[in-house]
Amino acid sequence: MKRVVFFLLAAFVAVGLAACGGQGSSGKVDKLVVGFVPSQEAENLQAKAKPLADLLSQKLGVPVEVFVGTDYNGVIEAMGAKKVDIGFLNPVGYVVAKDKGYADVILLAERNGSKTYRSQFVVPKDSPIQKLEDLKGKKIAWVDPNSTSGYIYPAAMLKEKGIDPEKDVQGTFAGGHDKAIMALLRGDVDAAVSFDDARSIVAKSEPSVMEKTRILAYSPDIPNDTISVRSSLPQEWKDKIKQAFLDVAKDEQGKKVIKEIYSHDGYAEGKDSDFDVVRSTMKLMDIKLK
Repeated sequence: MKRVVFFLLAAFVAVGLAACGGQGSSGKVDKLVVGFVPSQEAENLQAKAKPLADLLSQKLGVPVEVFVGTDYNGVIEAMGAKKVDIGFLNPVGYVVAKDKGYADVILLAERNGSKTYRSQFVVPKDSPIQKLEDLKGKKIAWVDPNSTSGYIYPAAMLKEKGIDPEKDVQGTFAGGHDKAIMALLRGDVDAAVSFDDARSIVAKSEPSVMEKTRILAYSPDIPNDTISVRSSLPQEWKDKIKQAFLDVAKDEQGKKVIKEIYSHDGYAEGKDSDFDVVRSTMKLMDIKLK
């Protein structure tokens, strides 16, 4: 069965609520709006993002406002409607936005000195599950159907082993990487997927998580989150925005700010072809976009 990613009604509601982007009919950019997707409480993210907006405003010489979407689709559609000019998009979210003609990637996030990360399957330490093929018929905690590392990549790994992730396992969506690991610790599922290594988040409240679990398998490398800009922005402003983010990441105050928001350590040059591997995985999963 073909899997289709629909742009939800919520996305259009979110677009309606978004602040207007800053390019007037004359083409002059008199303010910019940065879109974020909650990986935590929206109010907390709004508060954490405001200092970044202020730093960008100082470097770009125009007001910069924050928009926190309800999900990735909310930010993507807001970029398409010219309500958001800069988007923090995950790999699949970027591919969706790019293929719809809404966004261009300008930078990739760096974590621990790398532009890539991995997904992981986690099982209890004493589990009889020793390889991916053993997961057939088992209960798995996914993260979200649109999560790159929390569903799409690990589901593709199962498919490559001849296991249909929609029919051959009992999957549930936990709603967060940490929540998927917690479901495993509670014994609700036989395996959980997350980014590598989301167990460190859980360890803050469950210090024994490392001793109680083990990694069953890792995915291939996945490009990190992107800084993407609205495709219809003038190239001059795309270049200015890229340089502003690079400058923020070099500044001691800026480093603290970007670390606090999404655990970014810095930014590196990114190009659309970096995401061909994501497109291949989406094709394997038969994901169609409307």
